[in-house]
Amino acid sequence: MENLIIQKLDQIFKYGYICDNCLGRQFSQLLSKMENRERGKILRKFFAMLIDSNSDKNFDMRNFIGFEFHNEKLKKAIKKIKDVEKCRICDGFFEEDNIKKWKEMVIKKVKESGYEFNSFVVGTKLSSKLLKNEEDLWENIGVDFCEPIKTEINRTIGKEIEKRFKIKANLRFPDILILLDIENENVNIKPNPLFIKGKYQKLVRGIAQTKSRRYKNSVEEIIAKPLMKMTLGKKHKFHGAGREDVDARCLGWRPFVIEIIEPKKRRIDLRKLMNIVNKTKEVRVKDLKFSNIEEVREIKDARYDKEYKVIVECNREIKKDDLKKLKALETVITQRTPTRVLKRRVDKIRRRKIFKIKTKIINKKCFILKVRCEAGLYVKELVTGDGGRTKPSVSEILNCECKPKDLDVTKIFIKK
Repeated sequence: MENLIIQKLDQIFKYGYICDNCLGRQFSQLLSKMENRERGKILRKFFAMLIDSNSDKNFDMRNFIGFEFHNEKLKKAIKKIKDVEKCRICDGFFEEDNIKKWKEMVIKKVKESGYEFNSFVVGTKLSSKLLKNEEDLWENIGVDFCEPIKTEINRTIGKEIEKRFKIKANLRFPDILILLDIENENVNIKPNPLFIKGKYQKLVRGIAQTKSRRYKNSVEEIIAKPLMKMTLGKKHKFHGAGREDVDARCLGWRPFVIEIIEPKKRRIDLRKLMNIVNKTKEVRVKDLKFSNIEEVREIKDARYDKEYKVIVECNREIKKDDLKKLKALETVITQRTPTRVLKRRVDKIRRRKIFKIKTKIINKKCFILKVRCEAGLYVKELVTGDGGRTKPSVSEILNCECKPKDLDVTKIFIKK
């Protein structure tokens, strides 16, 4: 290990002048809780002592300006140096004046953007020159212990921004991305979406879950309308844990996340939002909290068991003994994609389990059917049979034509 470090230092100091940051960065994976600048200073002093003790090699002595050598050959080499050029790797990026310049550029851009933020992350688009400088060095010395220059730039500017705004960087869920464009000496501010999660009920029939040209209103728009005013966002997206049909109510509480694209404001009153939505009498929300992209993925992947209630109309008289036969539905139902959704869904066979069936007669040809089932069961087709595409079905077991009416999602069983 020791010989490898000395070998790398030998190659680096022959390569050209390299600043403390870029020198330390080549060994950044050795010793933690130390800045590359400090690491570079230690390595430079260490190597200066080595070559002062015995050196018959030619190094770029600009790397050792300010050192008082005993070795006469090194003393003469130092005296011949008139000035020190910029670091061959970072081209002077880590010089104090340059860091100050970029810090001021970032602060100005952040203020001009008008975005509220509680966290941030810095990203860097390197110039072609810096990319080539780094790649050339790595070809010569390898990449055993180093980190990319981009990582150090992000961290260095990030710490300056933390000091100025007294807000911590957040690599996982930042409110804004501060992008340094080194080639064009420019800073771009990009806001990440604002995510708010909660649960909703749809209290009326005839409105869709998400925005659609086919329907005048939707759960998404009812929630998003006041939210867009509060955040001054550009667009919105809605992510629900499944969805109910347009003509069905959702009386169970369905989890959702609403996403606001490019919000100007983030510090919003969620209780106020809840009160505004709940006054509509069409949709109710509760448990509103700020969220993130990971919870969006969880919502979209969720497979919650559900309970449905539907009124079933039959073309013949139905008796209690007939309804007892429907206990046979407490099994695995085989459903081929319903004909009504074939235009937008893949034609395939699905198998969904029904856990419990309950029934109650309303009149001679009408009864209430309650179904607790696995996620993804098409309840309307469970009633009709869909021309034999769903088996078994209510129509098949009762041996008559049955039609669903007034379908409701009554419960959603959220796993904790």
